[in-house]
Amino acid sequence: MTINMIADNTAPKSTPSTKRMSIGLSGETVELLEFLAQSQGISQNEAIRRAIATDVYFLKERLEGSKVLLQKPDKEIREVLFR
Repeated sequence: MTINMIADNTAPKSTPSTKRMSIGLSGETVELLEFLAQSQGISQNEAIRRAIATDVYFLKERLEGSKVLLQKPDKEIREVLFR
């Protein structure tokens, strides 16, 4: 599968082939997935696709030496640390 990253973090464009997968998720992860889907008005499948695309984007940026920063409403800036 060829993945082209999109600047606005939407789901990646890929070749037409689709692979069906079955995954096991803990109850906590299911709740997080439901939150992602419901809060954005998208399907759980789309939430998973976007989460993967976002993770790949941030990983590539970090591998190139970038830092991910978060600005709080009070203007405080914090570095986001990934596990």
